[in-house]
Amino acid sequence: MENLDPQALKSLAFSRSIIYDFLASSYIYPYRLNDFEKLIKSRISRVRDVAEALARLYSSMNNLIKLLDIAKDINDYNALTPIQVDFTRIDYGAIPYEGYTHTGYLDMNTEISLKRIYADYNLIVNKEFRDLRSDHIAVEFAFMSFLAYEEYDDWSNATRYIEEEDYFINNHLVNWVSIFVSTSLKLVRTDYLKLLLNFTKDFMTQDREVIKIMRDVYGGK
Repeated sequence: MENLDPQALKSLAFSRSIIYDFLASSYIYPYRLNDFEKLIKSRISRVRDVAEALARLYSSMNNLIKLLDIAKDINDYNALTPIQVDFTRIDYGAIPYEGYTHTGYLDMNTEISLKRIYADYNLIVNKEFRDLRSDHIAVEFAFMSFLAYEEYDDWSNATRYIEEEDYFINNHLVNWVSIFVSTSLKLVRTDYLKLLLNFTKDFMTQDREVIKIMRDVYGGK
């Protein structure tokens, strides 16, 4: 990866932004079929293209492609309802919030610290996230998507964004998401959620290493 040219680095950042955006959407509860269409199915084509392009770098993309294959066939409530039930099991049994994972309750200190990080980039949690707390897994993944996109789009400041990604994944995501995933896997029954959870854990682990390498590359660019 050290020999990647600037365009390849930008392409990688943009691709990673798409993956994190998909993860963020994947952890928002789909109340209706049109929610699932908007959150998941509308993204399938673009995410599949990215997953296939990144498959040599991230072995976790194999599970993502399997997940997309299931998602494209969810066309009625007979298919969606078991997924909704699994989301309910997660929401009540695993609690997808960083603060809760650390403390056993919805910790205000964690939420406040994350709001401060987001505020540094003039970000607030908007209505698309249904007033979720700042430490919800979907919001944290959305922030990583934002950083990766800015790394791509604001090339002159790419080092700033990759350093923030490195900080955020090491000081927030890896400290709780693997615990959340392990707990959730004991609760869910659908292949869809099992694939999503395993992909989440594996991609995050692999992306942590990619970010570390990219920091070194940017340092010498």
